Amino acid sequence: MFKWLLFLIAYLPFQVALNPWPGIDLASLRLFIVLLLGFWLVETLISRTWPNWVYFKNLQSLTLLFFLGLAFFSLIGAENTIWGLRKIGFFLSVFPLYFLVLILVDSWSRMRKIILILITSGLAMALIGLSQFLAQFVFGLEKVYQFWAVNIVPLFSGFNLGTMILAYPSWLVNLDGQTVLRAFSFFSDPHVFSFYLGLLLPLGFTLYLKEKKPFLLFSSAALFTALLFTFTRGAYLAVVVSFLTLAFLVWKYLQKRKAALGLALVLLIFLIPGTPIADRFYSSFDLDDGSNKGRLEMWQQAGQGGLKNLWQGVGLGNYSLLVEPDLDYRNPATAHNLYLDVFSEMGIFALVIWLALVLGTLVQLVWRPAQFGQAEEYLRLGLIGSLVYLTVHSFFETTIYSPVVLALLMIILALSTIIAKKGLD
Repeated sequence: MFKWLLFLIAYLPFQVALNPWPGIDLASLRLFIVLLLGFWLVETLISRTWPNWVYFKNLQSLTLLFFLGLAFFSLIGAENTIWGLRKIGFFLSVFPLYFLVLILVDSWSRMRKIILILITSGLAMALIGLSQFLAQFVFGLEKVYQFWAVNIVPLFSGFNLGTMILAYPSWLVNLDGQTVLRAFSFFSDPHVFSFYLGLLLPLGFTLYLKEKKPFLLFSSAALFTALLFTFTRGAYLAVVVSFLTLAFLVWKYLQKRKAALGLALVLLIFLIPGTPIADRFYSSFDLDDGSNKGRLEMWQQAGQGGLKNLWQGVGLGNYSLLVEPDLDYRNPATAHNLYLDVFSEMGIFALVIWLALVLGTLVQLVWRPAQFGQAEEYLRLGLIGSLVYLTVHSFFETTIYSPVVLALLMIILALSTIIAKKGLD
């Protein structure tokens, strides 16, 4: 079963979209997670080796289950219940990955394999994204754009989602008057791609500090470079906070002062003026910027919608109906803030539960209830860095509805649970 889990994790960013019937896109990753869960259940029934209840009696398991319960609760009185049920179906097909990792991983060796596979597949995505970005300067922006729109998007995002992506493009950015194609690899847009890269970066860096292998250093550098070329300002801010946090932890707990200083110095790329990356970073604080104004208006609208529907929200999947009642199910309308999206769609209790899940996991990792082995200590710091990145970037994007990002988050939460509570054999 563990080998199949490794295959699934390797497949994570490469997953293709299935179109089982018109109007429906189904991420094959979701299908494979459900199949793996089914195989595990059959094997468990045959062997009668029931899992220990310790797998379910922890903060992460309980908050995930409560979150699902509140998702159902939010649909009472929702304008479009079907949309909400589709979102719940999405959660039900990805959340089991958390429990599968929790049950099947019982040693540092298995943890290391999972992290190496995540970093290796992440490296492949980063190199594809970098090639995509550089290709426009060789073949021209229009040709590269059309190639991705015609050949890549339908395969990895589906025909229906692909149509929506092309109708509301976020692939381009204006840099000093020049339109440039952003890096987004096989993902639907640069925002989701940057979220994926940012979650992996701390894990790759801390594993490099542990093993000193050039492959891990190269992978971390490639992930970081690809993230820069997404030109995603929320990702830039999240990386700065995550790297500073990680530098402090590496200095304090690992006594690696050179590594900590090096990590902090990398952030100068955001601060030295005169470069497209620094200009993009500084524009995050420009309240006269049209994009920033629009985001603030979205936040205000979502906050007001949540306050008017404080206890159960407008219903999971129904936020877009606050924005424009005539929109279809697949639309780009979000609060561009995960916390406000959860608040407006599912109510105050769901927001509290989500914060308890992420911040509670961070507290468990930072608190250090027990002494860790060296390998576990490195991983602990990497997981903290990933969750800090998640916390900050979530102020600017809502990407938990990306199957790849949510699946990666389930893996990170499962590894955090193992480190913080279960321990390793």
